[in-house]
Amino acid sequence: MDRDLFQRLQHGFGFGGWIPRGVDTAAEIVPGLSGLEGDRFWMAQALLAAMEGIGRSNPNPTVGAVFVRDGRMIARGATLRYGDLHAERVALRDADPELIRGSTLYVTLEPCARPGKQPPCTEALLTAQPLRCVVGATDPHPKVAGDGIRQLRAAGVEVTVGVLGAECTMWHFPFLASLTLKRPVLIGKWAQTLDGHLADDTGRSQWISGPKSRAYTHWLRQKYDMLLVGMGTVLADAPSLTVRDAAQPHHRHPHKCVFDPFGRFAQLSDPHLEALKRGLEPQGAQLFLMVQQGFWQEPSWWSSWRSLAVVVMIEAQETWSEHVARLSEVYARTCGVPLQSIMVEGGPQLLTQLLREQLLDALHVFVRAGILGGTRNRIGRLDVRPGEDPLAVNPSRSLMDRDDYQLLATYQIEDDVVLECLHRRHAIGFVS
Repeated sequence: MDRDLFQRLQHGFGFGGWIPRGVDTAAEIVPGLSGLEGDRFWMAQALLAAMEGIGRSNPNPTVGAVFVRDGRMIARGATLRYGDLHAERVALRDADPELIRGSTLYVTLEPCARPGKQPPCTEALLTAQPLRCVVGATDPHPKVAGDGIRQLRAAGVEVTVGVLGAECTMWHFPFLASLTLKRPVLIGKWAQTLDGHLADDTGRSQWISGPKSRAYTHWLRQKYDMLLVGMGTVLADAPSLTVRDAAQPHHRHPHKCVFDPFGRFAQLSDPHLEALKRGLEPQGAQLFLMVQQGFWQEPSWWSSWRSLAVVVMIEAQETWSEHVARLSEVYARTCGVPLQSIMVEGGPQLLTQLLREQLLDALHVFVRAGILGGTRNRIGRLDVRPGEDPLAVNPSRSLMDRDDYQLLATYQIEDDVVLECLHRRHAIGFVS
């Protein structure tokens, strides 16, 4: 594994692509910005093209491709919906073949080399005859795994690999990492004050971060397959968990999952239920409820939710790894595609449980330049129930025993700073 892939990203780039673009449609990369020139500038344009398809192609990767000739972009494309055209074929579809011949292709992920639901992209490229192909990240999928690069080189196409490699790898992180992990990637997202609070002592967290940070959060939501929250967050904030404030396009609302081990869903008030219903069918998303065996009872109004919600029965003694496996199985059966990524939006108790089991593969942390005070709702600490030993619930750890993440991106958004981190296990490598 090339550890250079896990260096800090170019300023302005994050897991969601070019961060300003996720907040404002007009925030394009112009020559000279961030010092990008030559191949790196055009690969950034390929990433911008990919952002046009955010969330659209899952579980296929959302690839971006641009063709360049004589310093001018002549075609661009992003992967269409699952089973439809890949980015390279989208770009070629309306392009002038005479201009494409002898041009340079910039593509965020290695072109596929074997047939799937679409013919291989290398076949189309060899027909189009670009002179050069610049690849951001290699693809470890068994249907690619270096064959795309090898086929192009064997046909005489000059291939350069790894341009903006870190930025392209992080854009494709859910697809790439889930292939190796053989489970969904879990991404923690929270907003906190400078003194580390995710909510006040009553449990309310709306709003710690500012409106533009929330717009970027909404942009990220449609990148990931599912949002996971605890029932405590639902009761405190009545979240709708939809895509609203991000820059266009809005291709999908994510599926929602509520961790409700003691079956409190049946007790929710109308405002909570109406909030959770937003973005569900017929918009295409569904609600999953994780409930412990023996605690689920259908409320009288459940019949109106049968097409919208699915109950996932879990066992009290299971680990979170086992919970995720159960959820993945039900999701695949319900949706017909694998569950690739889950963004966990809270609350602090759920996030802390997942952190302690070291299941969070990456983090989006929004730090607000503010002080809240209080004693509860801090990351890394679980509530102590009556009769429990506080030191047993929240054991003290030494600095040498801490769990470190690798900081890959920072970006200031008004009075917030977003920190994007990767669990260090991935520095060992999840791509070949």
